[in-house]
Amino acid sequence: MATTLLPDLGDLARLSYRDAFARAVAEHRVRPLILPYSLLGPFILCPLWLAIPHTNRPWLYHTRWLVIGLVVVVDLDIILSTSSRNVACAYGAGLMGLWGILLTFDLLVWSRPQFDAARAVLLPKSTNVGVTANGPNPRGGEMGDGTGDGAGDGTDIEGPRENGLRQRIPDSVATSDSHVHVVAKASRNDEMPQHKDPDYVWQPFPEDGSFLQRLNWSMDFVTNYRCIGWNRSVPSVPLPQIPARIRAGDPVSLHGMPVVSRSGYRRSLTKSEFIWARVRTVAALYLVLDFLAVFMVKDPYFIYGPDRSDGHSLPPFLSRLPSWALLTYRELFSLAGFLAAIAAIFNLHDILQYYVFSHIFPIRGELWQYTSIFGSFSQVLDRGLAGWWGAWWHQTFRLQFSSPATYLIRKRYLSKGTLTAQIVTMFVSFFQSGLLHASGSQSSMPNTKIWRSPAFFVLQPPGIMVQQSLNRVMDIYLPRIPKIFRQAFNLLFTLAWLQVTAQLFCDDIASTGLWLLEPVPISPFRWLGFGHPNDHWWRWNRELLPMWYSGDYWWTSGLQI
Repeated sequence: MATTLLPDLGDLARLSYRDAFARAVAEHRVRPLILPYSLLGPFILCPLWLAIPHTNRPWLYHTRWLVIGLVVVVDLDIILSTSSRNVACAYGAGLMGLWGILLTFDLLVWSRPQFDAARAVLLPKSTNVGVTANGPNPRGGEMGDGTGDGAGDGTDIEGPRENGLRQRIPDSVATSDSHVHVVAKASRNDEMPQHKDPDYVWQPFPEDGSFLQRLNWSMDFVTNYRCIGWNRSVPSVPLPQIPARIRAGDPVSLHGMPVVSRSGYRRSLTKSEFIWARVRTVAALYLVLDFLAVFMVKDPYFIYGPDRSDGHSLPPFLSRLPSWALLTYRELFSLAGFLAAIAAIFNLHDILQYYVFSHIFPIRGELWQYTSIFGSFSQVLDRGLAGWWGAWWHQTFRLQFSSPATYLIRKRYLSKGTLTAQIVTMFVSFFQSGLLHASGSQSSMPNTKIWRSPAFFVLQPPGIMVQQSLNRVMDIYLPRIPKIFRQAFNLLFTLAWLQVTAQLFCDDIASTGLWLLEPVPISPFRWLGFGHPNDHWWRWNRELLPMWYSGDYWWTSGLQI
């Protein structure tokens, strides 16, 4: 008697997803995600505008609002009107759109890069720096660390600033976009202390450089998420000493730069350590992602989400679990998927930057620019939920999420270090993170409840405040409690809070169809027979790869992803 195989729900869902996308495109309800149009706002318009000097031209500085308006229009259109036949790219379309808006506001409203930002650039070892006082810099003033007043409103750019003059150095220091070439031409009277063969120097905006040099500076700033090597880097990673005031050509001091930061982010000391650590990590995560891709789709929840999976029976090993255990199983698998995907993407990104983008931005060929993707889990034991989000979890978007609150503190609407400032910073950061993920839900093809992700993220600050309040109570009534008990409490509270709230986020991700993604081309677990009987070990097809798409207009034509 012939055995009838049950249909593969994962393959059926993928076919249904692609058919729905094709119908939506044919009916002009959705457009494919297209390059370069999807990059137009933050990665084309913003760097171009930032490459045009405006520190002494207030009228030009105010044109940033035109750029902001155009970016908002374009990126809202991407969020609301584009998707993809690839489930990951469909979710990514919304992320790209909302991220473009957040990044643009960070660059053009909440900060003033041409006034306050400076990057580390390579200095040839055979060069000595001679800094001369050749007269006032046209931009005036020393470089601040981004904490001065007047950020974003143009009040400090009514003309050249004459007090606190920054000492001018040869133009080659201020304008070079890669290696800094300096000739020590200082006279004895003007000569300042020289530094013997420094490796790096600080480079503010190269106002007097060529357009390509200025564009290189602005592109470096825009595409460096954690801004390592800039004077506004995220504080959780190992950093060089960042002076409060920076002059062009000042040496970058790596003296005392830790190998492991207080948050547990580690940098590599040798090239072989850097490369092999990432190769080993990516190889291990390849197997993890394949395992998850095979076993997650055995549960209809990961195929259709919570709203459409009720009509499908659970496999025997899940149907016998109580509801709390089933919820824990699904949240743990979801967490493993998030961790594996994020770590794999950014480890590959590090390798790509080191070998490819270092030819455009030479400083990215320096090992101290790269740290581990996640911090130390001991931060969760010591700080609880605050340590989970503020130290252990990847800090890729931390600068942009916190920049509105940082702006309010810099403008003295909030007092730095106060409880109010901390609460505002937390809620602003988590709310923006919720909006980012809600946009990914919006651009996915299945119908979703886009409020779920914002609700999850907005619930994290109350959890942090409750836990910190309980810790203060313990300090008062149990001042001699052993550290191990405090750590156990922090861990248990963190896991309990996340289990209660994470269902919102897990449900949202599952409902988008994101777990239908085929993350690896060759599946060892399917080759070993752990998949559906009809599964083949080769998982990618032509439809998952980019292809050319011709739309009705130039901005709707390009590389479809």
